[in-house]
Amino acid sequence: KTVTISSNPGNDTTVTVPARIGGRRVAKIAKGAFSSSKATSLVFDNDIAQITFEDECFKGQTTLTYIQLPSALKEIPESCFEDCTALEHIVIPGGVTSIGVSAFEGCTSLTYTGNDSTNKVVTLPSELKTLGDSAFKDCTKISSVKFGGKLQTVSESSFESCTQLSKIDFGTDSAVSKIEEKAFYKTRVNGFTLPDALTSIGEYAFADDTSSSFTTLTIPSSVTIIDDYAFSGCTYLKTVTFAENSEIKNLGEGVFKNCSYLSSVTLPDTVTQIPALAFNGCGRLVKFTVGANVEKIGEGAFGGIANLSSSAIEFTVADGNKNFTVVKLDDYYKVGTNGNTAKSHYLLMNADKSELLAYIGQFNFDDCINDAENPNADSFKFLISADISKTLKKIGAYAFSGLRADKLCIPNTVKEIGAGFISGSEVKTVYFEDGRCTLDEKAFDGISGTLRVLGFTEGDVKEFIDALNEEGNNDVQFSVGVNWPD
Repeated sequence: KTVTISSNPGNDTTVTVPARIGGRRVAKIAKGAFSSSKATSLVFDNDIAQITFEDECFKGQTTLTYIQLPSALKEIPESCFEDCTALEHIVIPGGVTSIGVSAFEGCTSLTYTGNDSTNKVVTLPSELKTLGDSAFKDCTKISSVKFGGKLQTVSESSFESCTQLSKIDFGTDSAVSKIEEKAFYKTRVNGFTLPDALTSIGEYAFADDTSSSFTTLTIPSSVTIIDDYAFSGCTYLKTVTFAENSEIKNLGEGVFKNCSYLSSVTLPDTVTQIPALAFNGCGRLVKFTVGANVEKIGEGAFGGIANLSSSAIEFTVADGNKNFTVVKLDDYYKVGTNGNTAKSHYLLMNADKSELLAYIGQFNFDDCINDAENPNADSFKFLISADISKTLKKIGAYAFSGLRADKLCIPNTVKEIGAGFISGSEVKTVYFEDGRCTLDEKAFDGISGTLRVLGFTEGDVKEFIDALNEEGNNDVQFSVGVNWPD
């Protein structure tokens, strides 16, 4: 009593699927039914009362540019339209409740799903409850997406690499509570409002948003988890605000890494850990407060901010925090057209000043004066001259990443050096007052050119040199047995 359409072998460019064939009801479209069709336009009869599509029924179709799906359709199955590279416009009925895994993946010409040919928005069905992984992945012409009110999860990679996607509208009644891993990875989304129901943002969810004007971000109070690298590489993001009464508990590793324009973040008091690499490479982060309840700061959390773009630095530790402190160093002097200007710089350290976590400032050796007012500018001896030289035992990972100084002096109290401690810096010479300290095998990762390391004895450095050779740091050169400079 029913018909399954298994192929469309004709040469017609416009095809209509009827409600009945030979008196029998059209009930199913089989896998691959239109894969070899020559049609450019496909319409389903409005009288179709019930119909299902098998997986991959249009997969790889290369001629269809327009499809009007039947209003009775409830599910778009897995890979249904995958790699339909000519498809520009498809009308999806509002009653569709499920869009399967990779349903539209690789539809590189797809621009919109409704009837508005002017604004061209991919409008997800109002009844949609399930959106499969990679559903619209690599749809490189999509510029705008509007969500329905019943979808609760924006699935993994659902819009990944939609490189023209700039506008997201979740709607005022959105039920979205989860945005999963890479959901909007490598898009170019602009300003948007996250749903009030949102509780978690997955790994790389909005990462590598490098081509947009996405400048501000407000995290709803309901969000408790922001996973690893969720917003990393959002290069135009300037300000992050957490809503009042925020319930955030977990921030992932590298969550804002390489957000190079990020200047201001205030974390809520619920945050007890700032994870590794969280703000690494945020070279404009001049306003930040380590919260009162922060108990741990991960390796390299503030690496790569050693050359801040502004002198108006407000980097502090909240009153009541007994775990960390900010140490103000002696001002250095910078040459200017209207005279010499005193500049401030700081060190982020643990409370007993035994571990240095990050240098914070905008020291630039090329612009500094080396005279009686600023005697240590050329050798950057602040670690030697500061009071912390008596307490400092460890220099943490990425502590001086990006530093614009040609020399760095390490006091004899330091017994441990972390990975990449001068990565991406302009340091060409490192003096160790006492070379008998433990260096991470990746201590000199991320350097370029030739680096002189002085102050080691031959015996102290042999094991370290072997480790460096294994890591492929062929540009690192050593002069061993050199006396500490005057």
